[in-house]
Amino acid sequence: MEGFDLTRFQQKGEEQDKIKKIMGKILSGRNDYEAILEEKTDIRRCQKCNWGLEGGEKFCPECGTKA
Repeated sequence: MEGFDLTRFQQKGEEQDKIKKIMGKILSGRNDYEAILEEKTDIRRCQKCNWGLEGGEKFCPECGTKA
C-alpha cells in the first residue's frame, strides 16, 4: 500500500509554510489566512513520583528525589 509521506512537512521551513497556507485556505476559504500550528512541549517529570517539574529544580518538591 502506497501512502503520502508527510514527515517533510513537520520540520520548520519552507515546506511547513506551504502547509500553513494550504490549511488556512481550506479552513477559512480566504487566501490571506494562515493556520497556526501548535507545538507540543514536553513537561519534565520526576522519575519516582511522576510530579511535574517546572524548571531548574535539582530535587523533586514532592518526594525529594534528585531530578
